[in-house]
Amino acid sequence: MKISQALAQEISDKVMNVLPYNVNIMDEIGLIIGSGDPKRIGTYHQGAVSAIEKGTIVSIYHSEGGSQPGINMPIHFRNKIIGVIGISGDPNMVGPFAELVLVTADLLINQEFLFRERRIQEQMKEEFLYQWVFRSEQYDAAITSSAEALGINLKLERKAIVVKGRTTREPYLLEQEFSFRLNQDSILYVVPSDSDFIKRIEALHPPDGIRIGIGSHYTIVSKSVHEARRAIEIAEKMDLPQMICVYQELKFIDYLTNKHISFTEITNFYKELDENPKGQELMETLICYIKNSGDMNAISKELHIHRNSLAYRLQRVEVLTNKNPKNFMDLFQLFTGYILYKMQKQPL
Repeated sequence: MKISQALAQEISDKVMNVLPYNVNIMDEIGLIIGSGDPKRIGTYHQGAVSAIEKGTIVSIYHSEGGSQPGINMPIHFRNKIIGVIGISGDPNMVGPFAELVLVTADLLINQEFLFRERRIQEQMKEEFLYQWVFRSEQYDAAITSSAEALGINLKLERKAIVVKGRTTREPYLLEQEFSFRLNQDSILYVVPSDSDFIKRIEALHPPDGIRIGIGSHYTIVSKSVHEARRAIEIAEKMDLPQMICVYQELKFIDYLTNKHISFTEITNFYKELDENPKGQELMETLICYIKNSGDMNAISKELHIHRNSLAYRLQRVEVLTNKNPKNFMDLFQLFTGYILYKMQKQPL
C-alpha cells in the first residue's frame, strides 16, 4: 500500500478540521505529500526521515534544518512503514492528540485500501465475465482457476437473459447470478438454470419498452448468450408482440433461415414414434389432423375413432413435444419436423 497525494491531503484536511494545528503527511521516504501548508508539499521532513529510520515516534522541540517543533508518528500498514504523520506545535501541547490523529489516519488508509481492493476485484470480475460469456471453447485450467478465485462455479448449468431497452432499475442478484453490459441499451444476466430471475425483472418493468431474450441452459454459457440475443433479433424482425422472447419457442424460425441450426428434437420425436405401434398411431393421427385442417369430425371419421379418443391422442402429442397441434405455429413446426424426418429417413 502506497499513500497517494490525494489520500495524504484528505487525511491532513480531515484532521485539521478538528485540530488547531498544521498536519503534514509524509511518504515512505519522508517527502511531504499532504499538508495544511501548501508551500511545504514536495520538501523533505527531517523529523519524518528520523521516525522512519528509528521506527518510532520522534518529537522535535526546537526548529532545526527543515523541521519545525512537533510530533512525527510512523504509519504502519501490514507491519511495514508506509509514511509518517506529523503534527506541528509544541510536543507537550500536541502530544495528547497524537493517538487520535494516528487512528484517524489508519482508518482512512484502510478504507482506501479496501476501496482499491474492491475496485480491482470488480475490474477482474468484469474482465473475466467478458471472456466467459463470449468463450465458445471448453473451459481450460486457466479460466477455471480465475472463476474459482471469483467464486464462480463453471460446472453449473446456466441460462443467459438479455434485457434490451430502457431500464429504470436493475433487479437484485442472488448468489451465482451475474450481470454484464453488452452495449448501451442491452444488459446480459447469467443465472442458474432454475433461477426465478424473470419474475424479479417482470416486477420492475411494464410490458412495453423492453424485450427480454432467454437462451437455453448450458455449462458453456456463450451458447445461451447467442440464443438470448438471437431470440430478441427474431422477435424484432418478425414484429412479434411478446416482451419475453424464449429462444426454444423461436428456434423453428431460426432453423428456417439458418440450416446449420439443429432441428433434431422434432425429427427424433418422429423417429421414436415410428419405432413402436402406439407411436405410429400418434403419427398417423397428427398427419390426418394436418390433412383435414383440424376438422375433428372428418378426422374421427377417417380414423374410425371417437372424438374423445382423437382429443386424447392430440393431447399426447402436446405432452411429448411441448407443442400444441391446435396452435398454428406449433403445428407448422410439427409438420416441418415430419417432412424432415421422412426426407432424411433411409429407405428400407
